[in-house]
Amino acid sequence: MKKVTLNDIAKKVGVSKTLVSLVVNGKARGYGISGQTCDKVMAAVRAYGYNPNQTARSLRTGMSNTLGLIVSDISNNFYASLARQLEDLAWELGYNMIIGSTDESVGKELKLLEIFRNRQVDGIILSSSQQNPTELENLVKSGFPLVLIDRYFPTVPIPSAVVNNKVGGELLAQHLLNQGFRNPVVLSLTPSYISSVAERVEGFVSVFENAAIHTEVHNIPFLCLVDMVEDFFTTRLHDKNMPDAVFAVNNNLATATLRACHVHNIVIPKDIALVCFDELPYFDFSKPSITSIRQPVAELCSVAFSLLLGQITNNGETKPGHVEMMPVELLVRESSTQISDNNGWRSP
Repeated sequence: MKKVTLNDIAKKVGVSKTLVSLVVNGKARGYGISGQTCDKVMAAVRAYGYNPNQTARSLRTGMSNTLGLIVSDISNNFYASLARQLEDLAWELGYNMIIGSTDESVGKELKLLEIFRNRQVDGIILSSSQQNPTELENLVKSGFPLVLIDRYFPTVPIPSAVVNNKVGGELLAQHLLNQGFRNPVVLSLTPSYISSVAERVEGFVSVFENAAIHTEVHNIPFLCLVDMVEDFFTTRLHDKNMPDAVFAVNNNLATATLRACHVHNIVIPKDIALVCFDELPYFDFSKPSITSIRQPVAELCSVAFSLLLGQITNNGETKPGHVEMMPVELLVRESSTQISDNNGWRSP
């Protein structure tokens, strides 16, 4: 079978071989090539099954055509979705991707950065667990392509792709407030200084503070959250000090809350409301369905990948410290709405 070449793709689309090469190598935006043209080229690339000669490209450019992705927990549905979409984006442009999980360990993160650099990756997309990212700042200053995803450092100039976590927390809190809930608890994570976690909590708490309502925040260690969430409910039931609503700052905490409520025969939303930042596939059809914040995962990945390619290809598009912040969406479902019984509406 004849090997597909750049010329084949160019003839199919009706453009020059040079233009196809620029698109395939991630340099289109730097040369003013439109998104519509890029889409046509990439559609032809997929249709023809074109694969660049990686060995030749590496020899020509001095690059490995391999990218690194480091996240806190690849088993988390959110990060698994990020990984899959970023891997697909990389593959379309002739890059391989290697992936590592840190379990929110700074030591493991630093070790993975060292391993990936020793593997001579061309750039890294990172969801960092660090509080004082001196190593990352030095990495960027050295010229190594690095992009943060999901998390960022406001005072450190590292290109980042994030969502508006604070607004997401505010939306959930305002929804609960509008529904009449007045005794909420936040189930958060340690390390609590991570930007995505801290901003979700800040946004949520601020809405209730403005209504003169105190909000408890419980920080739960990443590696033992299932047991500790169940312990939380055990203690509250024993002390007869149950909240009327729970904000789970990520989908793992929401799942742990659902499990604990099942164990203790706590009925959602009759006994307690539940809202969550982030989505899981079953949230829409579980009983009850779960109110949540949806993150634009595809857009987040696309922006992060473009920021990284901008550094790798040195097209001048990625500015130091540039932060792309994307909006989130509130999905109101059964787990946080007032419910009806024989006596009418229950007011929390």
